[in-house]
Amino acid sequence: MIRGSCLCGTVRFEIEKVRALTHCHCVNCRKLSGAAFATYAHVDADKFRFVAGEDMTASYESSPGSIRYRCRTCGCPTPGKASYLPTVSIPAGLLDDDPEVRPRLHVFTSSRASWWTIQDDLPQHEKWVPGYGPKS
Repeated sequence: MIRGSCLCGTVRFEIEKVRALTHCHCVNCRKLSGAAFATYAHVDADKFRFVAGEDMTASYESSPGSIRYRCRTCGCPTPGKASYLPTVSIPAGLLDDDPEVRPRLHVFTSSRASWWTIQDDLPQHEKWVPGYGPKS
């Protein structure tokens, strides 16, 4: 099992297997993480479970159709599932154990921070990975 938690430990979870890690450069992820980009672990919903604190998360709509979750105690971002995806998205910084995969790609590079240069050879997508965006 791969374990994870928020900063204060109120929200805890376990993962059987991480499907992928991705770097997101969208404005929301940059501002919510306070960094050049946010890295997310994507996990099949049936391979993820809360161990504690699921009821201690607060949700809000960060942009139309995009729901985010935070710990009510420490304010840390927490795992969430978009209605249009079969996976749970987990801020990778919450992982306490090695996910045994490495980042595969960059998304929303069209809104990359002007002061950040992507210096790896991972695939880059200007917006959503085709087939993984919200259904209109």
